[in-house]
Amino acid sequence: MRKSAGRAILSTALVLTCVAVWTAPLATAADPKEAKEKLGAKEKQEKGDPKKGKEKYMENMRCSACHGDSGKGDGPAAIALNPKPRNYTDCAVMSKKSDAELFKVIKEGGPAVGLSPLMAPFGSQLNDKEV
Repeated sequence: MRKSAGRAILSTALVLTCVAVWTAPLATAADPKEAKEKLGAKEKQEKGDPKKGKEKYMENMRCSACHGDSGKGDGPAAIALNPKPRNYTDCAVMSKKSDAELFKVIKEGGPAVGLSPLMAPFGSQLNDKEV
């Protein structure tokens, strides 16, 4: 078997496993505006620690499998995904995202914010502070 075919098969298997294991029923707020306001108030109270965030990201294989170790959307599973995972290093895109939006997509998954259903929710694996 050629290396590229083996990688594609491995990536597809990894994606399917991730989707099957980590997708769960999505909990959406009854009033998205209210949820965003509450998150905005919380953002002002707490500032994240980038070093701790990176440690959590790196220890959580589920993130880097798709988004890559450096967040460029080039993880080993990305080859089998359509749409491709978000490139966190794209400042033109990411600077338009509020902390509340990022919190919601991590906590509730892609469909909660109109993104890919392949972006699983992590609300059951990460507490609010970890998100």
